[in-house]
Amino acid sequence: MKLRFLIDEDCPLSLENLLNSKGYDTIHVKTSGLSGTKDPELFMFAQKEQRIIISRDLGWANIKNYPPNSHCGLIILRFPFEAIVMEIRQVVEQFIDCVDLSEIVGAIVIVDKNKFRIRKSVSTDD
Repeated sequence: MKLRFLIDEDCPLSLENLLNSKGYDTIHVKTSGLSGTKDPELFMFAQKEQRIIISRDLGWANIKNYPPNSHCGLIILRFPFEAIVMEIRQVVEQFIDCVDLSEIVGAIVIVDKNKFRIRKSVSTDD
């Protein structure tokens, strides 16, 4: 399965080039004519296109609104507002290079400077 990404407009444009250079089909909201699109419409677009959303907006991490396995995947980048583009790009590259990306499909992933957490749905089978 080839992963596809949609990068939210609150993320550096350079992430699109980074992920495309690694062979992923990636589009950025700012370069795809989706600027200003509200989250519900963006979410629907990402699901239709089978894209994992990458955003700095913590609203995407709400598991009541976006429970794991109800979407293609969400990657939330937790950086201070003043974080520089180079720092964000470096951390995203380290994350992409070190994680088994099949683990993030359908999951909510929180990525910050020092660690990442992958939240998947928990099976309720006995």
